[in-house]
Amino acid sequence: MTRIQNNKLLSGVALAAALSLGTAAGAADTIKVGGVAPLSAPGSYQQGQELVYGLEWAVDDVNAAGGLLGKQVELIIEDTRNTPAQGATAIEKLITHDGVVGVAGEYHSSVCKAEIEVFHQHGVPFVIGSCWGDFLTEAGYDEVFRTSVYSSKMAENMVALMMANGVKKAAALVEDSDYGVGIAKNLEIVIERLNAGIEFSYDVVERATKDFVPILLKYKTQVQPEVLIAAVTPPGGFLVLKQAHEIRFAPSAETVIIDGTCTAQNDKVFWEAVRDAGQYVLMSCPFSPSVQLTELGETIKQRYIDRFERQPNYLPLQGYDAMYALLTAIEKAGSTDRKAIIAELQGLNLTGTRGDIVFSQEDGVYHQQWKDVPTFIFQYSEVGQSAADAEVLYPPQFATSELMRP
Repeated sequence: MTRIQNNKLLSGVALAAALSLGTAAGAADTIKVGGVAPLSAPGSYQQGQELVYGLEWAVDDVNAAGGLLGKQVELIIEDTRNTPAQGATAIEKLITHDGVVGVAGEYHSSVCKAEIEVFHQHGVPFVIGSCWGDFLTEAGYDEVFRTSVYSSKMAENMVALMMANGVKKAAALVEDSDYGVGIAKNLEIVIERLNAGIEFSYDVVERATKDFVPILLKYKTQVQPEVLIAAVTPPGGFLVLKQAHEIRFAPSAETVIIDGTCTAQNDKVFWEAVRDAGQYVLMSCPFSPSVQLTELGETIKQRYIDRFERQPNYLPLQGYDAMYALLTAIEKAGSTDRKAIIAELQGLNLTGTRGDIVFSQEDGVYHQQWKDVPTFIFQYSEVGQSAADAEVLYPPQFATSELMRP
């Protein structure tokens, strides 16, 4: 059962129904857990809704199997709107007013940054669904776990691919967010650590920018990188690809583009937005629909296909894994004691949708991070191609093609 708070996407009738259901459920003896995501502007609300599907389906599956500790699970969703203050307030409410025993979700790293302070203050477990910033696990809080990808791993993948293809010069165009700047700084660090021999520079742009042509022309005429990494979330990310193509900069025989935000989250939306500009673009993603998931993952993937008649992106899977990890820890703890749940999360070994989830206890970015979370780089070879048919370039064990250029 799900109770939705502050969700402007719901109609008044739907909201009233959801609140009515929540009131009835609240009167029952339930175990309350929270879910957080951006569900309205200025947040990435389309991505937030995709994440929420996974959170809800994990709760639905546990309830269908009998619930936890002899009780049904009540999921209370909060809309955090890509606003750190809103995120912190939502977490405070979930903990002090709603009485949740744990929370999963969130999409924007800047919001996660504000939220983890509240979780740490109250000693409540939080499983991050899709915030990539390294600093979130580097904080070293016992309450904070992450089942999603993290920025430094994405950077490692991109640098490894560039090294394998003899790239000597690369540049990045990143948005002015913790995510965007984090990608750029991690690329710098990884290039130096691996002694990659790649000359690298980057520029930071406002996420709301609509005209990227001046800076793209600078790259084309002055920087002349062999690889341009774009880390601007949609709709800006779509504009970067379109405008780079329109000025005949990239993708080209001289310069390829790696989309570091995985804007190919919905084939239909992606191709409608970029059209011919998407051909030969590389996608750095936490998920490739051409790679087989676990048995659970294939079930969730098919559920998504049956409902929406399209391939899922990574977000429902990340949402499901985050909530599934939290619910499993509650079951293993045998109680709703927060310290006991945290202890079970720390020792968790769980087969999720994408592999075996284990939270590392190393220091730094790996602290309570699913260190081996799968990540991929794939490349479109044809206009309108499904991500399920795109060629996988990385990691090597899943590669179906070498790097392609126009």
